[in-house]
Amino acid sequence: MITPGIQSFALSHGEQYKHGRTSLRDLSGKLPFVANGCTMLLCVEGRAVVTTNTRKRTFRKGDLLVLFSDTLFAPLCVSPSFTAEYISLSLELTGEIFYKMTSPAFWDGLYEYPVCRLSEAQYSLADGVFKQMIWAMENGNEESRKNILQNCIYNVFLALDIVFKPMFPDLGKCYQKDQSRVLFGKFMSLLAKNFHVKRDVRYYADRLCITTDYLYKITCKIEQRTPKEIIDLFVVTELKRYLDNTEQSVKDLARLFHFEDASYLCRFFRRMAGCSVSEYRNRLGRS
Repeated sequence: MITPGIQSFALSHGEQYKHGRTSLRDLSGKLPFVANGCTMLLCVEGRAVVTTNTRKRTFRKGDLLVLFSDTLFAPLCVSPSFTAEYISLSLELTGEIFYKMTSPAFWDGLYEYPVCRLSEAQYSLADGVFKQMIWAMENGNEESRKNILQNCIYNVFLALDIVFKPMFPDLGKCYQKDQSRVLFGKFMSLLAKNFHVKRDVRYYADRLCITTDYLYKITCKIEQRTPKEIIDLFVVTELKRYLDNTEQSVKDLARLFHFEDASYLCRFFRRMAGCSVSEYRNRLGRS
């Protein structure tokens, strides 16, 4: 049975920063990762196919992946040699930096392209920033570490803004990370924690203290999907991962995902996936 677990680059309670290397294989079959602040991964070897908010991306050697608390991240398949350096910074460290970034290109760019394709020169710069941040984590006093880390992450954001601006020439000159994006991030975080139990849009709207209509407007604006479409797509993606990685019966999955019964789950899966559960498993060469 797949069980939720704390991923290697997730910050533990009270942690402000963390660094290391990951193969992403420890995330396989677990709940999606949601950053508590900002997590950056620099791929140094191999290739992976990952999802960010259910969108499939290729993450390969030389790429930089930037994750925020409004992004659900999960690996789909990872090459044997895949390795990435990671740096995770808490919301306490990064929060004030977020609100300094008033460029529309930055936020829209990172949402559309969380996997950044770097040139050789850009990769060298990113690698240097990673080394500087790792040095800061391991040296000096807490105040100096905080200052260096905040300066570094701000410089990374500014550099990404330079890259993204030519890609979004029609956006206005004045922009802030508005309330709708904050609420969208909270919606996705709630979904990551509760999707096994709750698939009702009203549940999430109530938890966010907004109306279902307002949640609809938020998700359509940011993700071009309704809240129900996002919930259902996330659930079917997770069902597929369970079917890929476990031998659990449909009855067991129905109980785990809080469907009324196995037949209801089967109807849901066929509607979303375009095939039955047994047909999906047969495609994998499993009964």
